[in-house]
Amino acid sequence: MSLNDPLGARQRLADVSFDLLQRFEPRPAAHPEAIYIDIDTETVNRLGHWPWPRPLFGKLIEAVHEAGARAVLIDETMEGPDPTSPEQAVALWPPLATGTDAAAFSEALKSLPRHDMVFASNLRKGPTVLSLTPGKGATKEEGARLPSSGWFLEAEGGDPFTFLPRFDQWTQNLPAFERAAAATGAHLPAHARTETVRRLPLFVNLEGELLPAAVLEALRLDAGESRYGIKMHTPENRFDISKTPGIRSIAVAGRTVPVTPEGELRLYFRAEREGASVSAWRFLENGGAEVDLTGRIAVIGVSKNGIDKFHMTPLGPLPAGAIAAEALDQILSGVVIGRPEWAPGAEMLSLALGSLAILLLVLASRRRVWPFLFTALLIGGALYGTWYAFTEKLWLFHPVLPVLTFALVYVVTAALNRLRIDEETRFIENQFTHRLPKSRLRRLIVQPRRVPRKGTGVEVTSLTGGLRGFNIIADRYLADPEAYADILNRFFTSATRLVHDRNGMIERYMGETVHAIWNTPFPEADHAARACDAALRMTEQLDALNDFLLEDASRLNMPYVPLSVSIGIDSGPAIEGNLGAFHNFDYGVSGEPVTFAAYLQRHARHYGPAIIVGEGTARILGERYALLEVDLIATPRHAAGWRAYALLGDSIVRASPKFRALKEAHAALFDAYRSQRWAEARAVLRQARKLNGAIETLYDLYEQRIAHFEANPPGASWNGVWYAGRI
Repeated sequence: MSLNDPLGARQRLADVSFDLLQRFEPRPAAHPEAIYIDIDTETVNRLGHWPWPRPLFGKLIEAVHEAGARAVLIDETMEGPDPTSPEQAVALWPPLATGTDAAAFSEALKSLPRHDMVFASNLRKGPTVLSLTPGKGATKEEGARLPSSGWFLEAEGGDPFTFLPRFDQWTQNLPAFERAAAATGAHLPAHARTETVRRLPLFVNLEGELLPAAVLEALRLDAGESRYGIKMHTPENRFDISKTPGIRSIAVAGRTVPVTPEGELRLYFRAEREGASVSAWRFLENGGAEVDLTGRIAVIGVSKNGIDKFHMTPLGPLPAGAIAAEALDQILSGVVIGRPEWAPGAEMLSLALGSLAILLLVLASRRRVWPFLFTALLIGGALYGTWYAFTEKLWLFHPVLPVLTFALVYVVTAALNRLRIDEETRFIENQFTHRLPKSRLRRLIVQPRRVPRKGTGVEVTSLTGGLRGFNIIADRYLADPEAYADILNRFFTSATRLVHDRNGMIERYMGETVHAIWNTPFPEADHAARACDAALRMTEQLDALNDFLLEDASRLNMPYVPLSVSIGIDSGPAIEGNLGAFHNFDYGVSGEPVTFAAYLQRHARHYGPAIIVGEGTARILGERYALLEVDLIATPRHAAGWRAYALLGDSIVRASPKFRALKEAHAALFDAYRSQRWAEARAVLRQARKLNGAIETLYDLYEQRIAHFEANPPGASWNGVWYAGRI
């Protein structure tokens, strides 16, 4: 709609903005350079019904000249003879009574001065401009003719006929009047009666002949000039949009008047009519001495004869003559509304860039307040810029289209974005409601792009925890599914709370195990330590579950079997994203740290301690926790071995003499074991069993391995690994 306006919607929007600007900031009521002399109701009441006899009208014109008017413009078309003139009256009278000297009486009437001749003589008393009406009347073929002109036109930049409004009909004055008057020009076209008048054509094309507006002729006569100038822009091709094609300005009487591309003056109306209009009777009574028109141009018009004499304007109805006076006053005072050549391009550019900015901001933000404020700022900027240009520079911009476009782009984009956000929210809730605490779920809903839709690499710490010994008591609860599920729920509830409290994510529950992940979807600077802390707390909170099992075993009169936990932890690079089907998204995390943590959890019972930590996590933790090496496990990815450690406690435990003694014993054990000094390794095991906190299950495991390798020597290149295969 910015480039093409086939339905006129853009122009209607521009008219709306122009009307609003005039209503809020009408033209200042300065000393008028042009005066409208109105044959109004009071004048008609004093001097008689309109139309007047031409001598009375001529007397008004003569009185206006005598009052000092520099030029007089008559905003009425007098197309026929005066019906009150004697020669016209005789033709209308019925035959006289018998015996009356009819011939002598008729001759006496005809000898009286003809009204139209008297009026023509009044027109010669000073510079007077007559008006004709384009858009109604006769055509050239029907005898319509243009009056002779005393002006010439200099056109620059193209052919004015291309842009000026064309009319094939017009209503003209009697030829005698046009010969007597100094000039004849066009006033408002006939169709203006049915429209709001915002512009006045300064030139019209009457079947291939140009005619200036009556207001231009009045200005030309006042200046005593005979030249008009028109500047135009004609694009070289149809794709040239650098400037709007059409007329740019019209020069008259030493003034350059900016106009529309169709050669129309943008009318800028004053709100206060006081001083700009005078009743006509004041010139015909008391000799007109009380009205001084010195140095002004006068426009004579009629407002008495009904609504057809009025035209709607942005500030209300005005007679056609008053509109002509407004146009003259604008040009003479220099308060003329212009539109810079670059205005259409600037409007289109601001519309495009503003709409794009709104679109990008709405799509980039999940909060509606910032796009709304930005859109409001753009709209406010467009309105203020238009207001400033109009009031300070007399430049006309059309903000309605950009404002409506900005609002429409925001509403439509925000609505579509709302649908997208709702879909993303449902997706996040479906995938993460059971995985994240509510606070983190709300954060993720606001930042959905943290969840990759495709596989993405990420550094994670994985924890797999399960109930050790659950299979022993599971059979007794198979007949009671509710109690079976209750045991698992108690364990999972406690474990989930511990993971969530430490900013971890529950990846999934499987059987009697829980899988948790740290460092995704939100980064955690200390993810390995958080996982270890959660694991230590899990071992402590198992007492409540065992108390429940003790009570339940007593109720069922069955032996009490306490439960413990097996937890595996490892850190390293993994893959996150859709690990389900293309059509059935299932967020997950997979990779070496996940599978190795699960392996450590499954085999923790062979090592003895509840928590077994992989080498990846141990490297991150450093010296902050009590980590005791328990194995060197070879996998296809880690052929040289990946160390496993028992997590026995925090930094306080690590500083205890008991732990230091165990660590020294294990160092000696693995030195002998990996050097295949089996006897020495057995001796170290015997000494280790005597230490406080000895891990009997682990030492039994290594007794078995030593016996195995004694029977099946591993070879000289063996570094002490235990091959686990694919885990």
